[in-house]
Amino acid sequence: IQNFKAARIRLNSAGVTLTDDLNVKGVLLLQNGTLVSDGHLTLTSDATQTALIDGTGSGQVTGNVTMQRYLTSGYGYKYFSSPFVAATVGEFGDDMDLTYAFPLFYRFDESSIYSGWEDYANSSNLLNPMEGYAINFGDVSDPSTVDVTGVVNNGAQSITLYNHNNTYTTGFNLVGNPYPSPVDWDCAGWSRTNIDDAVYYFRASTTDEYGGTYSSYVNGVSSDGEATNIIPSMQGFFVHVTDGTFPVTGSIGITNSARINNFSQIFLKSSTIDNRLLIRAEASFTDDLLSSDPLVIIIDNAAENEFDSRYDALKLFNTDLMVTNFYSVLPSEELLSINALPNPKDTAFNIPLGLAIYREGEVRFRIRDIENLPAGEDVYFRDAVTGANVNMLNNNEYRVSLQPGEYNGRFSLVFTKVLTGTPDDIVDDELFSAYISNGMIKMSVGTVAGNEGTVVIYDFSGRPVGIKKIYEPGYYNLPADLRQGIYIIRYTTGNLQCSIKLAFVK
Repeated sequence: IQNFKAARIRLNSAGVTLTDDLNVKGVLLLQNGTLVSDGHLTLTSDATQTALIDGTGSGQVTGNVTMQRYLTSGYGYKYFSSPFVAATVGEFGDDMDLTYAFPLFYRFDESSIYSGWEDYANSSNLLNPMEGYAINFGDVSDPSTVDVTGVVNNGAQSITLYNHNNTYTTGFNLVGNPYPSPVDWDCAGWSRTNIDDAVYYFRASTTDEYGGTYSSYVNGVSSDGEATNIIPSMQGFFVHVTDGTFPVTGSIGITNSARINNFSQIFLKSSTIDNRLLIRAEASFTDDLLSSDPLVIIIDNAAENEFDSRYDALKLFNTDLMVTNFYSVLPSEELLSINALPNPKDTAFNIPLGLAIYREGEVRFRIRDIENLPAGEDVYFRDAVTGANVNMLNNNEYRVSLQPGEYNGRFSLVFTKVLTGTPDDIVDDELFSAYISNGMIKMSVGTVAGNEGTVVIYDFSGRPVGIKKIYEPGYYNLPADLRQGIYIIRYTTGNLQCSIKLAFVK
């Protein structure tokens, strides 16, 4: 039997044993009984779809089964998992070089004090159910089909995970889909203890064989518009064990009820967004269209201002050094790729942003998409060093030349309610002025909107080094316990702001 597209099979009590090859292109559902594959069953995969075994039937498949996984490009690393009970690393030996001088097959150890990645290329190593692996298939970008053979997993699966709060692994664990079918991360078939709700996927670079980029998904929101709750068969992905009193022990359990029939299975698809305010921003080098990194800000009244494991996704830094790393920075200094915040009550709401780059160049910040922005609101991008204050609506963007490094606190995104008859930005002495004298920063505040203003002092790298709340107009002195150099003094009140550059000389 060849090229069988779908099967709904009711077997007799004695079951059925395959004696010839059966290549399934669609769904195999065993309503009852046992199908003994005897090595003849293959779940095929191509550019259109990947075959699967439906988990809703009471029947089961025994004996060796071969499962294929079509890759649109065989270039670089992919995160894989095994849908089999006890397959070994050697199953990948016909698809990549397990004996290459530089290891190309890795597992991830969260307890490591180093990077976490461990050589796992020995062909006899077990592919543990629910564990993920990073596999490099080489430098050929042509499409490729990988196949693995073993006895398929069925029924309840579980794995124990940890967060040791080590410098480089930071509580992340590489796990995987244990079934020969897709699973839905958002369905009730999972049990999660001390596990954040976000999942993190890796996409190989098209130019760096050893690098790539990360995307995230949490609570119906995708960081890049492609990552989703549908986890394909043989897909590896990261999860994060919730911070707490370290070391923290977490666990994930899954049953057949999480399995679904979904043929997109191309290692990521798009997600649906509801009526929440959502902004997709991105940062990229102007000379490289492939260097873009996304960030999502979403307003959800159920969320919190600090990290909320139900709605936020942490930032995993990209391993492609030519790609930017763009993120939101919380007061607790946690970095987020998806930041859900409650609806602000103030007329101006400031969201600190961060950027990390590994090469110099001109960086472009822009809003790629915005949904459900209330009438009468604007969105500004602000640079504390240059004093730029750019309205990002109507396809506007902000460009600035930067050196390699991390820029946390220099940039921010500001939501403002438009006030009739009030200019967007006032920068004259009637609003704010400042100078340095006798080791003091002397300030004159002429306007306080909404009963409060904030003065922030930044060094020239954009790092905040001082802050003061202002509640009424007047004259103020701040001790200038600063190193010699250039500083930016920024005053914000309501939707008004002023930035002044000052030189401090001892």
